[in-house]
Amino acid sequence: MTMRRAPLSRTLGTAALLGLAAISPARAQHADSLAAPADSLPPRTDSIPRVDSIARPSSSMLTRRDVGLAAGIAAAALAIAPLDVSITRLLRSPDLQRSTAWHNGAVVFDWYGAPGAMYAGPLLALAGSGWRSAAVNDVGIHVTESYAAAAVVTFAVKGLAGRARPYAVNSSSAYDFALGRGYPHREKFSSFPSGHATGSFAFAAAITSEMAHHRPAHAKLVGALAFGGAFLDGVSRVYRDTHWPSDVAAGALVGTMSGLLVTRYQHAHPRNRLDALARRLTFAPSADGNLVVGVSSGF
Repeated sequence: MTMRRAPLSRTLGTAALLGLAAISPARAQHADSLAAPADSLPPRTDSIPRVDSIARPSSSMLTRRDVGLAAGIAAAALAIAPLDVSITRLLRSPDLQRSTAWHNGAVVFDWYGAPGAMYAGPLLALAGSGWRSAAVNDVGIHVTESYAAAAVVTFAVKGLAGRARPYAVNSSSAYDFALGRGYPHREKFSSFPSGHATGSFAFAAAITSEMAHHRPAHAKLVGALAFGGAFLDGVSRVYRDTHWPSDVAAGALVGTMSGLLVTRYQHAHPRNRLDALARRLTFAPSADGNLVVGVSSGF
């Protein structure tokens, strides 16, 4: 077994485990039901809401519904773009900037996008590995893969677009682009798209898709909360003068499609090598309080 050490945040780990305590038993029950013969399964009832458009694997990774969703988000981004300056000035108004509620809310939802959405997948995978729960581990892996895919796309586009952030131009010119100016990562010229929004929407789409696959009765509630948080994360980025509204809309497009397509592909190809490797990772606390990460021969 190959091992390395990495620091572990006790606070984040505890929060993740408390959240997972509510879903792990039901996820394990679902996994057992998949192994049972078809004749022994109870008939489907109408009491379970249908979320087939998200959960059901498809031979085509990109469906008409996906194209329509992507087109709708893209259209919203184009519609918002001419209003970038006016919306930014509204959210940057002195009254809102002095508001304690707005300020504290922006801090909370800013954290939701990063590092919150970034840590969620690895923490779920960590908990699943520690509990020896394939279901929870599976969710964590797919959320992490979705976030990573969205991050790669965002990094590439940020560098190519080279858009100036609002604070770099005093929120006066929303259309200061320069091809390649964002490389190497130059903070002032990496506004488009919003990385926070991309990550939070990737997490929202992935966790909603996973809930639809494993716990369909709760998928709508989880989706509403996750996407609501992602939206407020985007508002916080504009409020804090780090992004234009159209940056957030573009991030929503990249993140949502990454979450949907990655989880759908991985469920349609359950024996793919990336998932297989990720499932072999094991974690355990060491005597000195660090985290031991290893690669096992099987899960």
